[in-house]
Amino acid sequence: MFYPPSSLRWCAALIFLAVAAGLYVGGALPLAVDMFTPPWDLLAHASVFAFVGVAAGVASGTRGWRLLLFSLLGALVIGSLDEWHQLHLPGRHADWQDLLADLIGGSLGVFCLGMVYRLADGDAWPKRWQALLQKIHRLPVDTNDTSLLRRLSQPTRPTVLAFVNAHAMNSAVHDTDFFASLISADTLLRDGSGMALLFKMLGMAPDQNLNGTDLIPRLIRQFHGRPIALLGTQEPYLSRAAGAVKDDLEHDRLAAKAHGFMGPGYYLALVRAHESELIVLGMGMPRQEEMACALRDALTQPCLIVCGGAIIDFLGGKTARAPIWMRRFGLEWLYRLAQEPARLFRRYILGNPLFLLRSLRLRWDQPR
Repeated sequence: MFYPPSSLRWCAALIFLAVAAGLYVGGALPLAVDMFTPPWDLLAHASVFAFVGVAAGVASGTRGWRLLLFSLLGALVIGSLDEWHQLHLPGRHADWQDLLADLIGGSLGVFCLGMVYRLADGDAWPKRWQALLQKIHRLPVDTNDTSLLRRLSQPTRPTVLAFVNAHAMNSAVHDTDFFASLISADTLLRDGSGMALLFKMLGMAPDQNLNGTDLIPRLIRQFHGRPIALLGTQEPYLSRAAGAVKDDLEHDRLAAKAHGFMGPGYYLALVRAHESELIVLGMGMPRQEEMACALRDALTQPCLIVCGGAIIDFLGGKTARAPIWMRRFGLEWLYRLAQEPARLFRRYILGNPLFLLRSLRLRWDQPR
């Protein structure tokens, strides 16, 4: 069961005290009088004290009914002191409805905190994360990746290349089939700044960021003169991606292509007929990882099957790359979120804090 580390608890305690001091000082300012009119004043109270409840709960380092007790007690104490303070201020008055809103806000805060704790709980996923971290092939920063590209481009049997990012780690927590497909890949590479942060938290060197968006086009060049297949996305982006492979990546063979909504049998027949030596899947997680395993198990000719995520969309112009400065600072996810907020809200806005929380637990559970 996840318990916040002492550093996080101290930080929450300081935030709790800072909010209490802010209410005391801010409540005495003239502009605080009638800043919010009913019923918005109650909503303001509930919102602030939801934050107070979370801070008190994290600072307590407890779980279950004790967590609820500490959060409500923290909200009650700060709320009572705030109402008492208002009794002694000109133009202000105490109100039991405000205190009730404080308690409701504290309850809401501890409810949200409890949900986050539940998502971080479990005994199986830390072992899965450790297994993935151990299997990821890391290339030192001062090492040229040419040898890696050469090895990947000369398969002697059907092999799978997959990339592990924060979303993949989050997905592996609850999706056992996805985890089984991902861990069975012949080569796993680190993708993104989130994974770099996780490696650092565990005292491991993150090494090079070998993300698929940058690596796969270079890998396609390695297969110059050999048949390749693009399986994923939809028209017209699929045809545009095939054209970009031929023109921009200077590939002299027309790529076989199929949109990403067919069954394994269709893809298998296409790849066999085309004798594809490089198969790029752009179907998104977890479908592409499961499809890669199915193709590897059914094929006999040497080939490399790449789990490419949004690479076909990038090549086809459906999705634009972030500016270079955003990529350098690990902010490409923010650019993609701005492009597709509805589709990527859960992955980034909810997933990134959850990934960080799970990383903290993995760090805390790690033998010292």
